[in-house]
Parts: sequence; structure tokens; C-alpha cells
Amino acid sequence: MAELAREYRERGYIVVDNLIGPEQVADLRERVRQIADGELPFPEALIEYEPGAEKQRELSNLRKINGPATHDARFLDHARTPAVLDVVEQILGSDIKLFSDQVFMKPPGGIEKTYHQDSAYFHIEPADLVTCWLALDDVTIENGCLWVIPGSHREGIKDHSLAWDVGYRTDKTVPEEALNRSAEVPITLSAGSCSFHHSVLLHRSGPNTTTTRRRGLATHYMSAASRWVGEPEQKPDYPLLRGRAHTGAV
Repeated sequence: MAELAREYRERGYIVVDNLIGPEQVADLRERVRQIADGELPFPEALIEYEPGAEKQRELSNLRKINGPATHDARFLDHARTPAVLDVVEQILGSDIKLFSDQVFMKPPGGIEKTYHQDSAYFHIEPADLVTCWLALDDVTIENGCLWVIPGSHREGIKDHSLAWDVGYRTDKTVPEEALNRSAEVPITLSAGSCSFHHSVLLHRSGPNTTTTRRRGLATHYMSAASRWVGEPEQKPDYPLLRGRAHTGAV
């Protein structure tokens, strides 16, 4: 485990194969389907649709489900998975809180996600969160795996000034001149395997050019000693998952 932590600090990411068992993966897949198809109550404001898709709740139309652990106990249970927290503890220390989570659906024909750094979106300091990205399906280059630039987490947060249109809304991305694409590497995973990446690591995902979906559950963890730097009235309550809370922190 110590070797994994050393590798993470050096490269900004690690891969742990077969960390989540097939029964838990199957359960999460079914929960995702139930939310996507509208069989379970879930806030519509937290559902994102693929550009050009009908805004109708069904599995093939969705791009992302935001914040499932806040609204569904199964996802909070996953965030508390001991095997995952054991890895996170090696990276962040023993006091761990849940920042947020998302399910990325990537249906057949699903669009890319351009280069970005998670901490450019997070109102948390220090910018030292870790994401556990669980493959709910086998993840390949063809169906839209993550690509990362190893070591880029040591370069600080880049300018995200370039507008990127995502169908019905505009997102932001890192300008091409700030990227070293010659260094990028793909992260392919079997279902149940996890990658862990630093919140300042530059990463993207490709489009899904296959006829099968590529679902991934990204769970973001932070040290309980972290600080909220957004508007005070907008500060969420972050669940403590392991260890102890810190006075004056998140």
C-alpha cells in the first residue's frame, strides 16, 4: 500500500485492479438504471443529458448523474467501502470526508470531456482531493476511457478560460497550448477496478465510439482538515467517513 501512495504522489494517479466485487458493481449498475429510468425519485436538477438527446429520463439519454450519495444511501455506502477508504487513507491521512460524487454514463455515441482539473471547480483548499473512479463497465480507449498527463498535478491549477459547448450549456476547458499531449496516457479498466487521481491532475475522456455504454462512478474525497473557500452560505455539510472532524475545517 505504501508503494501505491508513493506512485500516486509521483504520477498523480494509481490503478487498483478488482477493488470492488462483482455483486457490489451489479448493485450499483442497477441503482444507476433505476435512477436513469425514473423508477427511483431523484432531483431532476442533478440529471444531465447528452447533447441532442431528449430530456426524458431513460438510460440512453443521460450524460451524468450528479451527487447520488447525497440522495441515495447505496452510493453513500459505496463511498464508505473499507477497501476504498484504505487506499484514500494512504493518500490523505486518517481523517476523511466525502466531497461529492457523480456517475458518468457515456452511452453509445457519448461525447468527450475535454482536459480539465477537478480543483478548478472545487471551492476547497488545499487543492489536494483524491477521486476514486470506479469502472461500472469495462473501460476501453474505444468507449471513452480517461486520459491523463502524469505528473501534471505538480504544476498547479491551469487557466480554464477556453469555452467548451456541451449542447445546452457552456463549460470550460484548458487551452491547448497549456497541454503536453505527447505525455498523455490512457487508463483502461475492467469492471470493478478503480483509478485514483489527484484533483489537480490534468485529465480528459474520449468519446464512446462503440455500441455499448461506459459507466463510471467518481467519488471525491478530501481531508477533514480541508477548508471551504466559497461563499459561506453555500457551504454544504460534508459527511465524515473515517477518523475525526477538525474544528474550523469543512
